Amino acid sequence: MIEYFKRIVKNNDIEDIYLTGFVDIEDGVAQFYHDLRFMYFEVNSKYIEFESINQFSKLRIKIVDSVGHNFEIDEDMMKGKSSVSEIILRDTMANGNDINNITFYNLEEQEEELICDAMEIKLVNEQVIFLDPSYYFGINIGGDEQKQIWKFNLKDNAKVNETYIKISDK
Repeated sequence: MIEYFKRIVKNNDIEDIYLTGFVDIEDGVAQFYHDLRFMYFEVNSKYIEFESINQFSKLRIKIVDSVGHNFEIDEDMMKGKSSVSEIILRDTMANGNDINNITFYNLEEQEEELICDAMEIKLVNEQVIFLDPSYYFGINIGGDEQKQIWKFNLKDNAKVNETYIKISDK
């Protein structure tokens, strides 16, 4: 799975970042409710699906063909997605939004997926994106500050194995 993941992302910009959820219309006003258990990075015409699993203690990573909606909603609601790349990426129009390297924390490689405790992505433009699945409502995403919060919240005797993977040729 690691090699497939590397082939998908190598020298390709993160084109977009999506949250999924649902839309509820009340009194003629539509409201989007996100589901932070899931997040999607669009790269090279594929989607990297991040899912918070095991009661928000692990991050599952899969390559999928489309943004999924893995939850049930009421009949009067619509499934939805929302782009958040302009909030997360420093500059969505600039070069350098491709992945330079990734550090997985306590990585478990499966045939169809990767599972880890957290993940740090460093872009070619030096931006750090840290994905923390231990947030009460799902995945918390941030930079170095989020990584420090994640480390602070680790149990004192927690063993953390780092797996560093170089992606970019740049």
